[in-house]
Amino acid sequence: MLAKFEYWQSEEDDQWYFHLIAPNGGILVQSASFISEMDCLDALDMVKLYVDVAIVKKLDEISFV
Repeated sequence: MLAKFEYWQSEEDDQWYFHLIAPNGGILVQSASFISEMDCLDALDMVKLYVDVAIVKKLDEISFV
């Protein structure tokens, strides 16, 4: 089985979201919210496009404001 993307419009806030689901059913990536379906699908496509070429970088410290 392969990983898959699922996307939907929330009934609570009418925003669009997507998940990347692992073959075992776990959520690997949870998106931010998007106003339109097209914006959601564009972001999903960007994840698909860049995931193979993304650099992995360990941060020494994270500060939250």
